[in-house]
Amino acid sequence: MEKVYAKLYYQNGKLVPETLERHTENLLKELERIKGLYGKELKDIGTTDNFWNALKIACLFHDLGKVSSHFQKKIKKYLNEPEKIPSDLDKEIPHNYLSGIFLYVPEIKGTITKGYFNYILFSVLFHHHRKIDFSQEYFLKVIEKDIKNKIDTLKWLKKYRFFISDIPSDKADILYKKIESFYFNSPKIKNIKKDKTFILLKGLLHRLDHSASAHLSVEENRISNVEEKLLSYLSKKENFKGLKPFQKKAKEQRNKNVLLTASTGIGKTEFAINWIGEDKAFYTLPVRVSVNAMYERFINVFKEDQEKIGLLHSDALFYGIRENEKIDDLLSIEEHVIKTQATRQFSMPITITTADQLFTSVFKYPGYEKIYATLMYSKIVLDEPQSYSPDTLAVIIKGLQEITYYGGKFCFMSATIHPFINEYLKNYAEELEPVFSDEKKHKIKLEDKTINEFSNDMISQFNQSKKVLVITNTVKKAQELFKFLKDNKNLNVKLLHSLFIQRDKKEKEEQIKNPCEPVIWISTQLVEASLDIDYDILFTEISTLDSLIQRMGRIYRKSGRIIDKNDNPNIIIATQEPSDKGKIYSKEIVKLTLEALKKYNLKILTESMKQELMKEVYNEEKIKETKFYLDFKKYMKLLDAGFEADTKGEAQQLFREILNINVIPEKVYQKNIDEIEKAIEVALDKEKKYSEKIQAFYTLNKFTVSISLYKLKNIIPTKITPEKFRKKIFTINFPYDVSLGLIIENKNVENIL
Repeated sequence: MEKVYAKLYYQNGKLVPETLERHTENLLKELERIKGLYGKELKDIGTTDNFWNALKIACLFHDLGKVSSHFQKKIKKYLNEPEKIPSDLDKEIPHNYLSGIFLYVPEIKGTITKGYFNYILFSVLFHHHRKIDFSQEYFLKVIEKDIKNKIDTLKWLKKYRFFISDIPSDKADILYKKIESFYFNSPKIKNIKKDKTFILLKGLLHRLDHSASAHLSVEENRISNVEEKLLSYLSKKENFKGLKPFQKKAKEQRNKNVLLTASTGIGKTEFAINWIGEDKAFYTLPVRVSVNAMYERFINVFKEDQEKIGLLHSDALFYGIRENEKIDDLLSIEEHVIKTQATRQFSMPITITTADQLFTSVFKYPGYEKIYATLMYSKIVLDEPQSYSPDTLAVIIKGLQEITYYGGKFCFMSATIHPFINEYLKNYAEELEPVFSDEKKHKIKLEDKTINEFSNDMISQFNQSKKVLVITNTVKKAQELFKFLKDNKNLNVKLLHSLFIQRDKKEKEEQIKNPCEPVIWISTQLVEASLDIDYDILFTEISTLDSLIQRMGRIYRKSGRIIDKNDNPNIIIATQEPSDKGKIYSKEIVKLTLEALKKYNLKILTESMKQELMKEVYNEEKIKETKFYLDFKKYMKLLDAGFEADTKGEAQQLFREILNINVIPEKVYQKNIDEIEKAIEVALDKEKKYSEKIQAFYTLNKFTVSISLYKLKNIIPTKITPEKFRKKIFTINFPYDVSLGLIIENKNVENIL
């Protein structure tokens, strides 16, 4: 019997064909796996035997359109096998649209439970989103002249008790109209698109198809005995006396959505782990540095199960190789690549990720159901959400509301939850009793000075053998202050911000976590909620209250470090001329923050006082006319109206502060030209193994700086970069210094970085 191929895939560096029968078998095997691992959770949200039967039919029929001669010819030309295309059929119709006709075969349609036919049909038709660039007449012609003649190649369906005797070409017109109605979002289709059963069916079909195509498990085994492993990890820490009461209570809250306000360093992460239990979960943080640090923490908690902890963000692949680079072993890289691919398919029981990887799905781009279906039986932890812009915050809130409606669960936790966020989520989650440390750690001092005017005070603290932390609102200001202090030859002063190449940034992140005393570290909001550091005194520019509280959390962080009322202040806030000029932090909210803090000047600020300040500053009545709140409300209104993105790329742009591109500073390029050009050569060599290519990409990546595409897309020169590589890595003609980082000289952007 003539072989029908579904795809080609790489095996040991060579293209290998896979038959349609084998690919379908792989989907059904993964279907049983997901049902076995998470059937109970899916049953709890309403799935029945009818649902699983419908999903099985969708799996069996989703790719049958690949019998098309056009599709087979594309694959067979690589295998040097013949395939004749019938005359007059000059254009290929996407296989997903052709697959739909098989569901109209009377013997097939008759087996489908009432009410499920359209769910199965549209899931199959749109498991890929392709243009409709063919006419109704041509569609019928292809079915009659080509697809009808391929029935004999599908005899293997008999083992699943399906038999196709003929293709009902008289249904082609109906099918074509159905394709158009879904593609063009006709009113009668909208209810189907929002239906929970349809989203779950289509989303799981996407996941099963993607996992089977990648030859990966759709779901890895769960992590068992989570609480025992957490306790075992914590017991190795000094002065551990068991879980705190609020951490123990997490177990009782496992079936609920929760809002937790708790002091920095008090143990929110341990609460979240106990709340997750043995369920599937996604732990989100605002920035990659935070995500990487949390990933390391989870790896340490679950040492025996570390292969079940996934890391998901745009640079995750390179991060893992960085951890393995001492081994210099292509096999270890290949194993890591497989794990990264599995994480991208959401296969891991716990995934640590940036929020954009999940919440771009709120824009309902084609294929978003893959994420929503997964979240229906998962838990999401939102950690430190105060760093998000108002529009991003609106997307996250909308996502949590919808995911709750479909059956998922979330834990929203921070030291600084905005009170108005609680208002938006109060009908979706239980607000837990706030948990505050009773240790007195921070005494503040407000001064009508710029951050530069504190230079002598910083030097004085350094001379007293203190670990000094300085946080500015912009990279430019941090660089300026660093240059000024560096001129004092006796100072140990260092700089960390987002505009260092990956190699230098990684080194500096390790240094700031393990400082040699005394030292002055100058940084930006990068350290607010990402790095676990403990310094003696903070000098900071004024910013919004939530940001300031996070900055304070880097001072006297460790348990037992307290401040007395007679001690000098350890939080010094420069209130004049903040360097962001209102472009990063809302001027109106900064003003409200300053007014609220004045009554605590030269006083100890306890954790409970900080929360009272949050309620005061972010009171909805007070902030309702601020740009921050108006932007938030505007975006919520847009999302409530059902705004959708046409593509995943557009959805990512709407999440714009997270959409970055990698650039190599020209000076770095010239200095490392041999290593970079060799890496580019390997990356573009089709004969090289995948693991070698990935290692080459890692080499390139360590020379890159990650910059917001939204901010810089119009000013990036790419003359040096090879033509084929320009979509991956750019070169940029701005100065770079290993101590200062990338120096942005363009007047259009210097104030927003």
